[in-house]
Amino acid sequence: MKLTKKQKWALHLLTDKFTKSIGYGGAAGGGKTWIGCYWLLLMCSLFPETRWFIGRDSLKDTRESVLITWRKVAKILRRTDWHYSENAIKFDNGSEIVFIDLSYFPQLDPLYERFGSKEYTGGWIEEAGNVHTMAFEILKLRINRHLNKEYDILGKILVTFNPKKNWLLHTFYRPFLKKEERLDTKFVFALPTDNPFLPEEYLENLRNTKDRATRERMLYGNFDYDDDPTCLTSYEDISNIWTNTHVEMNYQDKCIICDVARFGSDSAIIAVFYGLRLVEYYVFETSSTVQIQNCINAMRRKHGIPASRCVADEDGVGGGVVDNCGIVGFRNGSSPSDKAYAILKDECGYKLAEVLSGIYFEADVNEETKERIEEELAQLKTWKSDNDNRLRIMPKIKIKENIGRSPDWLDIFIMRMFLIIYNTAIPNEAYQRALLYV
Repeated sequence: MKLTKKQKWALHLLTDKFTKSIGYGGAAGGGKTWIGCYWLLLMCSLFPETRWFIGRDSLKDTRESVLITWRKVAKILRRTDWHYSENAIKFDNGSEIVFIDLSYFPQLDPLYERFGSKEYTGGWIEEAGNVHTMAFEILKLRINRHLNKEYDILGKILVTFNPKKNWLLHTFYRPFLKKEERLDTKFVFALPTDNPFLPEEYLENLRNTKDRATRERMLYGNFDYDDDPTCLTSYEDISNIWTNTHVEMNYQDKCIICDVARFGSDSAIIAVFYGLRLVEYYVFETSSTVQIQNCINAMRRKHGIPASRCVADEDGVGGGVVDNCGIVGFRNGSSPSDKAYAILKDECGYKLAEVLSGIYFEADVNEETKERIEEELAQLKTWKSDNDNRLRIMPKIKIKENIGRSPDWLDIFIMRMFLIIYNTAIPNEAYQRALLYV
């Protein structure tokens, strides 16, 4: 059977003695499903009584997407020693491939404990962009547990996907792009142009796709674009914050924004803005409230910024910083000035989407921090506004699920919007009262 060069490389990684997690894909038409079916058919044939899995976010989608390609691959290889029943492909030699549902149930099963007693030789997560990162982490613990030692084969997980701004970005794509891959985790970047077996009409349809985000993702494998219709920002607006030199330095609108964390719980960030130009910032990976307070006070003196123009997250440990520094407390769940929004944070999030194209980073930022900021700003999305016709943004807990960490920089920008909204929404005296009592 003919394979593309990228598929051959993936097959090498799937059969070596070192690689445990293999990401494959990056665009449409790269042969993701084909290589998954070929690999599992090969392994089940060579190693009797082994047990494998194919997982996706629903059993129905798994059956519909995999079985069609599976039958084509088996036909080409002239393999008839298998049958499908009870959500599994079973071989005459005793091997089987179990279809599993990787839907995420945050209330009933947030840790995927339903897989706690399962033992697999290896497996394949298909369309992983729709699968929760915890499923990947748990399944890594369930492979390499069924006849691997007897056959001297290393348990592996194949993960196939199109570009998605979630855990796949920093697990597979970013390390591949920066040539910082671990020995046991590799990514095969496969584009439709790498597949000589695709009909020209398929490529032409991708080239003629009118939606730019879809074309960038599905034709060029561009992970920086997102096709999620709930996004409130565009890739262009986010990337422009590094080059918006036209944004004025507003000396009348200086402020300090602080996202507080203590002793390794997320990161603490203190940022100084002149209008929408960020001119200086400090990041504390591990910090005490005393360190945060000292830094805020030092920045106030350096830039001549009054306490009423300093805002810190008052929820949790931030309350102490607010009280001791005498600055403004930002309470995420307090009432917004516009009742169209559910809470204050939602109102500020939508305001951020509105003004994002006018933000500029004057402060020096390393590439790693740039990536983090861009990834977090891309998580600014609308969320369940149909429930009561009030506007919301994606909650922090959901963003943490998507990117695997707290969106601290996104919080900084959201809190910066508080001073913009209240500067223009209410008179000066009422504004001062809001600063004290919101």
